[in-house]
Amino acid sequence: MSSAWTLSPEPLPPSTGPPVGAGLDVEQRTVFAFVLCLLVVLVLLMVRCVRILLDPYSRMPASSWTDHKEALERGQFDYALV
Repeated sequence: MSSAWTLSPEPLPPSTGPPVGAGLDVEQRTVFAFVLCLLVVLVLLMVRCVRILLDPYSRMPASSWTDHKEALERGQFDYALV
């Protein structure tokens, strides 16, 4: 009785699974797509921050804080009626 393991050279059956693109399985493709989406969001945030830094006053409303302060200084408290 021989104690050596021998395997008969059998051909592998053809793959019946879905075709795999670029040598990646389903989990790797999912992670790749998720990381790609995160990178797109990061680029969009960076572009927004750079635009705000270059022109910070373009996003502010036209009215100023002094308009509201003048109304308070004149004593117009419509909401404070008790």
